[in-house]
Amino acid sequence: MMMNFLAPMDLGPAGVLLFFTMVYVALFGICTFLVRIFVKITRKGEAKKRDYLYAAIIALGPLMLLMVQSFGSFSIWTVGLVILFEFLACFMLKKITSK
Repeated sequence: MMMNFLAPMDLGPAGVLLFFTMVYVALFGICTFLVRIFVKITRKGEAKKRDYLYAAIIALGPLMLLMVQSFGSFSIWTVGLVILFEFLACFMLKKITSK
């Protein structure tokens, strides 16, 4: 609703920060729901703290793409770099939590 009625110039920096925060919270909720379903299907158990961290990392991907698109430099290379970042962040989380 915010995107349809207001321009970013009308909102100012605090409004843009509020918008991106609301988008991240919504994406985190959706990713948490999807991770819980995936955990129930694959492990037949409850979600752990690590699974919520994976959801937080995955939720950053679409938000980064939205930010890149707002800068006007959206291309296949940026999508590839965001996917690479997501992969590396999940890989790092796996290495840190496997100890």
